[in-house]
Parts: sequence; C-alpha cells; structure tokens
Amino acid sequence: MDLDDCFRKGLIKKTNVNTELIKSLIEMSKIKELAVSSAKIDKINISAYVSLAYDALREILEAICISRGYKVLSHICIGELLKDVLGADYAEFDRLRWTRNSINYYGIKVDFEQGKEIIDKIFVMKNKFLKEHLSAFKS
Repeated sequence: MDLDDCFRKGLIKKTNVNTELIKSLIEMSKIKELAVSSAKIDKINISAYVSLAYDALREILEAICISRGYKVLSHICIGELLKDVLGADYAEFDRLRWTRNSINYYGIKVDFEQGKEIIDKIFVMKNKFLKEHLSAFKS
C-alpha cells in the first residue's frame, strides 16, 4: 500500500492541528517509555515490553501526523506518510511494526537479547522524532 492508497481508502484524513491531543500523546508516550525503562524485564516478559515500547513510538508518530494536519488510522499508513512527508526510514519502522504485530496478533515471542535491541531501537527512533518534529509541543 502506498500513500495514495491510504488517502483513497480513507486511512489518512485531513484534520485540524490539535495541540492538546499532541501534548497528551507525547505525555502518554513518555509514561510508557518510563514504564518499560523501569521494569524488571526478563526472558518471560520481554515480548510484552517490546509491544509497549512500540506503542510509545506509535503515539509520537501519531502526534507528528496530527501536528501536520493528518489523522492516520493504520500503522502502515503512518509509515507511508512519515516516509513521504518526513523522509523517515520506513524499512526500520516497518521492521518494528512487523515485530509488534507478530507479538500481538500471532503470539510470537521475541528472544530476550533481540527484544532488548528492539526496545533500544524503538526508543532511539521515538526520541529522535520527538526532538526533530515535536519540540514545540514538549512541556
């Protein structure tokens, strides 16, 4: 699916910039990152924390979209919009999305070391996007 398909199927819609929603998404993202960072992560629960870390990233990506006047209803379309509008690394985002979906929808567990690596990548990407695209909304 490409960006045109996302618009045509109604998965990306124009919306008003909502500063309060953007700030709320940033705050929830920070809370989720804090929860993951302060958790006692082990080989049994690592998959749950990978999924929670991805949610923190997704909230920042949604905030970026809203700050640009878009409401996006699909993780794939978030990636497509970010690739086309921001020049973001879609392949890396898609790998993270695929891993999260494998956990949430297919019950596939991640290896402990791989999970730690994925969480680190997620938070690096999240904080890079936050700094580069949402610094005006940080409180």
